[in-house]
Amino acid sequence: MALSTTETVEGSAFSRFMASNYGRFARVAFGATLIGSGLSLVAGPAGYAMAAFGLVPIAAGVFNLCPVAPVWGGHLIGAKYCGVRTPKGGR
Repeated sequence: MALSTTETVEGSAFSRFMASNYGRFARVAFGATLIGSGLSLVAGPAGYAMAAFGLVPIAAGVFNLCPVAPVWGGHLIGAKYCGVRTPKGGR
């Protein structure tokens, strides 16, 4: 399935969601869940590694980065979506 020019610029629906405030919150919540699970449910060094990895989605949410967005045709930097949103009224 070919992407139109607009879809190429804007990325996929997943990429746009991840760049939104809800997507950023989801990444931070996922990171916090990884940290909590790693420290409380997984014993030993594996738990500490899991908790340390939880910092990655938190940082991605805070800095509005989505490392997997380019796989779906989006931008690594979520702020790039700010300039391509269509204003209301179709202008």
